[in-house]
Amino acid sequence: MSDFVSITPERNPLVIEQFSVYNDAVRRKILQTIIDDEHELYIHVQNAPQAFVTEALHLDWNHKTLWVGTPYDKTALSACNGNTSYTIVAFPDGVKVQFSGTGIHRVSYQGAEAIELAIPTHLVRLQRRNYFRVIADEELRQTMDFFIPSGEGSETLEDLSLAGCALTVSLTSGYRVGQILKDVRIGLPDGNDTLLAELEVKNIKPLQDTPNMVQLGCELRLLQKGAERRLQRFLLATERRQRAMQMSVEG
Repeated sequence: MSDFVSITPERNPLVIEQFSVYNDAVRRKILQTIIDDEHELYIHVQNAPQAFVTEALHLDWNHKTLWVGTPYDKTALSACNGNTSYTIVAFPDGVKVQFSGTGIHRVSYQGAEAIELAIPTHLVRLQRRNYFRVIADEELRQTMDFFIPSGEGSETLEDLSLAGCALTVSLTSGYRVGQILKDVRIGLPDGNDTLLAELEVKNIKPLQDTPNMVQLGCELRLLQKGAERRLQRFLLATERRQRAMQMSVEG
């Protein structure tokens, strides 16, 4: 499957509702990442023939204001005003994120022309299907078996997606980049046989908090027909469960 992801906003209201993020800390982190890493913003203006691309300039959390650059073609803003609706798409950390609002104001920012927008009250975080990733919390580890025959037996699953996983292992485990781990077994709580897979170690990162451990970033290859669909259902169910837990805590 191609890694290409369209810059067109998601319009399905059910999908938008399902993947909306209202948590203030998460919202701030995502928006700050867009600023700090200078991610491109694709701004889709209501009734405009096409989006224009720009960059975020500054966030003012106290005044709930976001400033972004103007497009190269200034005619794209000719019909914009305080009543203009828009949707913005960005890709912080490789994840498709979008947010919407009303009101596009042309202002001066640090001596240059800019656009002033309201900081969104929520974001829609739309992960690529191949990169839909869930954190391996305690319940996931209890309901799912993840076994590497060639491993030490001390590997700890940290997250999982259709495309790969992260494992915490001992610094002395001897894993190396490019190594293929065969006959990996993934047991899901759906009552069916375990999934057969291979892992390829793509990167090894040290862990500052636990210097005697490292994290492996692995590419996952499922080797059975229908395995991808089964794993995807499990990941979606896990994401919904984790989201419901988060909302109950925040409520």
